[in-house]
Amino acid sequence: MILCLSAILCSIACGANGQSKEQTDPGRTALQHGDYLFAETLYRQALSQNPRSPELLTDLGIALQLQGRSTDAIHAFEQALKLKSLPRTYALLAEEKCKIRDLDGARPMLNKIIRDFARDAETIAIVAPCYLELDEPVESAKAYTVLLRDEAYPHDLALIQLAKSYLAAAQYFVTRLKEHPDSKAYVTALGEGSTAGDPRSAFPVAQHASPNFHADLGFDAVLTIWHQHQDDPALLYQLAVISGEQSIKQIELCSQQYPDSPYFAQLKFEMFADQGREEEAVSGFKELLHSDPELPDLRHDLGMLYRKQREWDKALAVFRDELSANPKDERATARVSESLVQLMRWKELRDMLAPRMQQATVPLWATLDLAEALEQLGESDKAISLLSKGELEYPSSRAVHFRLLHLYRGSGNMPKAVAEANWLKSQPG
Repeated sequence: MILCLSAILCSIACGANGQSKEQTDPGRTALQHGDYLFAETLYRQALSQNPRSPELLTDLGIALQLQGRSTDAIHAFEQALKLKSLPRTYALLAEEKCKIRDLDGARPMLNKIIRDFARDAETIAIVAPCYLELDEPVESAKAYTVLLRDEAYPHDLALIQLAKSYLAAAQYFVTRLKEHPDSKAYVTALGEGSTAGDPRSAFPVAQHASPNFHADLGFDAVLTIWHQHQDDPALLYQLAVISGEQSIKQIELCSQQYPDSPYFAQLKFEMFADQGREEEAVSGFKELLHSDPELPDLRHDLGMLYRKQREWDKALAVFRDELSANPKDERATARVSESLVQLMRWKELRDMLAPRMQQATVPLWATLDLAEALEQLGESDKAISLLSKGELEYPSSRAVHFRLLHLYRGSGNMPKAVAEANWLKSQPG
């Protein structure tokens, strides 16, 4: 659930990284009234008088972001950050990269934000939804723990997102645990606990088997120990148990305190989908679209639910509906493109993306997806040409270099294949 409203909150409530009230009043008013195009005009006019203002560039980026023009917004945020280090501008840039599937670009930024700005709830709020999208449940739990304590952030939303984060963390640790050769007793306990037993029933076994295990510790303390002993199955078991318990706790709190919360209802429908009750899930989402149309990104979340279930035809239909409501929405366009890739509808994908290559700045996701379509359609030379241009525009993209390595090998151009392989080996991580 990507909350683009956080951009408005950042601009209006936070003063766009500290810009004076008098300077931004007209643009803020336009944003408040939903006139994002007029806000863009106002900020461009202001920038013509003060072109090196990082605050104005950030405000321009927000106006572009709220129109769905992610690539243009990214450019504005990057220009602002070249002039001045602004934490919330940095977060807005990371959010946009996450939205348009630039995972290589977003991941290190998100790691830096949760590490360096964990006490800044307004900055965390901008990027918090990205952590689950990038399959970083532990970082997501940290982010929503911060937001749970923040009075400005919706408490019911923080509870639900924290519950989702802990649930994803439990799934992550269970997966790691099952891969360990000494996990049978722990996996058995978890299996029994998921029905009618006690998931903590193997704590005595863990206590005996591991000097690192301490039954009375909480999630953060166990996590710290696990970072030093990541091959210890007892710690994986304990983290899985605590994560599951914390997820249930947050859901129960939300149910008690906010029984009519639309976020709580949405969680129920997502759980229906996970249980195979798809018709109930979709019916519930449609009811929410009718009863709570102000919910940010609800239609997108339905598409992402289909995506999670790998129901790509249905995801495509939802993302296309989202795009028809706002033809400038690059996030929806990127998800339509991803769906077409998964469905292997290469000609349709090529025809959709080819016009985007004429833009001044070509999005990374479009370059990668069109190159895939061209290769699958037997036009590898065109794919190489496209990616070579992309390599100039996105020189640090591992995805571009990896795709070129694959294509050069396939075409027999071994010197260039070796050059790409050497570049990839030289990169950290």
